[in-house]
Amino acid sequence: MRINNNYALYSYAALFIFLGSFFSNAALAQRPVPLAPDSEEIEVLPVQGNISMIATGGSNIAVMTGDLGLIVVDSGNSEASAFVVDAIQKLSVYPPRYIVNTSALPGHLAGNGAISKIGEPLPSNGGADIDGLGIPIVGHVNSLSVLLTAFADELPYEFWPNNTFFGASKALYLNGEAVEMLYQPAALTDSDIIVYFRKSDVLVTGDIFDTTSYPHFYAELGGSLQGVIDALNRVIDITVPEFNQQGGTLIIPGHGRISSESDVVEYRDMLTIIRDRFQSMIERGMSFDEILAVQPSLEYDGIYGNESGNWTTRMFLEAVYEDLR
Repeated sequence: MRINNNYALYSYAALFIFLGSFFSNAALAQRPVPLAPDSEEIEVLPVQGNISMIATGGSNIAVMTGDLGLIVVDSGNSEASAFVVDAIQKLSVYPPRYIVNTSALPGHLAGNGAISKIGEPLPSNGGADIDGLGIPIVGHVNSLSVLLTAFADELPYEFWPNNTFFGASKALYLNGEAVEMLYQPAALTDSDIIVYFRKSDVLVTGDIFDTTSYPHFYAELGGSLQGVIDALNRVIDITVPEFNQQGGTLIIPGHGRISSESDVVEYRDMLTIIRDRFQSMIERGMSFDEILAVQPSLEYDGIYGNESGNWTTRMFLEAVYEDLR
């Protein structure tokens, strides 16, 4: 019996789309719903070592505790600030000494003002509020350009980083722990950093890695898909799993659950596959609507896709198309 090759090809394609849609919808049904950006809810979780995580609708927050004071990475949305401050004070009787912002995006620094008010400068600063700036708010110098360009009307100047650094990295040492801040160029914007707590072996990625969504990169602010992939590769280079890509170095993503290296590898691979699919179809002269009809992210949409909100699956795919085109 002869088999029509075109018929077989279409049958396999239809089967792939059906199975992809089935598993995508099943994953979507089981996926926890992330907190809304304006939610007042928070959740506090221990990570490992001296690190805890506070989840907010704006971003996850990392808190390093110790007898010399706290380092707080990101500060979440303004709606949850009072609850975040209360959670921080329950984690430790000592005050915040530094705030570090992984990104210049509002969800990561809208709580800077509230947390800064309960902070105290280190004794080496004479116990004084230097120039009325409060405790150091650390970020890459490019974050000031991003804030001035896109968010100056949304965030008061007092919330902005007041202790910026140039170049590839900056380091702090507090409570017997080295803390590295590593600049990741052209990722979500041109201001992103990842933060590595060496002794606790915890890495804070900001929205470069997000277990609840495709990455929201801003081309107009210097971001790019390849920059996000490069940043994820750096995270993978730093992390050391205990066994079978699990355990060992733990990762606090911008949103979602505490993760291991394997989660970042899957996220990196997903973006690489989508990038390569788009690149191949763009090189063949396909328009965005033609590429969209092929459903290039189908098997991942149930895990990372969103049909509503400020970053939908279609918006992500449009951004990928424009970035690669």
